Amino acid sequence: MLPKVRTFTSADVDTVSEIFSDIPDGWSKNALAESLENDSIKSFVLEAENTVVAFAAFLVADDAELVFIVTDKTKLRKGYGRILLAETLKMLNLPCVLEVRESNTPAISLYESLGFELLGKRKNFYSNPTESALIYKREA
Repeated sequence: MLPKVRTFTSADVDTVSEIFSDIPDGWSKNALAESLENDSIKSFVLEAENTVVAFAAFLVADDAELVFIVTDKTKLRKGYGRILLAETLKMLNLPCVLEVRESNTPAISLYESLGFELLGKRKNFYSNPTESALIYKREA
């Protein structure tokens, strides 16, 4: 089965909740379910290998803010995050901003390869562990 990007639905909550289980600041099952009721949040999944393997959520208004992109830990390094982010950016067709942990070099490489440019830094933005965030932006 070729990877397919589609809108996140209530049927995906359990699977995406499992993907989030190892993410320190990840959304709970309740938060995922509640996000479906929020018109400002647009969420997508990537289906591959006969299951949902990645999830992305954006806060959308005049632009988009990438809130989360996460891949199943057993499916890392297969390009699924890249496919999901590239496709959702095309679908949204808006400028996009994001924050990323300063130490998350794989994510930083992904974002920069997709045209995101560094805007600045927020000191001690993250907890668990405490770490600064780098702020990136990409035009539509």
